[in-house]
Amino acid sequence: IRTTTHGIEANKHGCLVVDETMKTTRDGVYAGGDAVTGAATVILAMGAGKEAARAIDAAIKAKEQ
Repeated sequence: IRTTTHGIEANKHGCLVVDETMKTTRDGVYAGGDAVTGAATVILAMGAGKEAARAIDAAIKAKEQ
């Protein structure tokens, strides 16, 4: 992802850098799971997906207002 998508920052381990809402350094792009943490459990990946989904939902609702 980081090599094919301009504007997405990665850390020294090659994992994508995200903020507390799971948003990457590219506007409108969110990430979670192994792309952010490296290899981890399915449970952790699912939790990251839920966090990102909440953040995406909030961002869309904020734009609608």
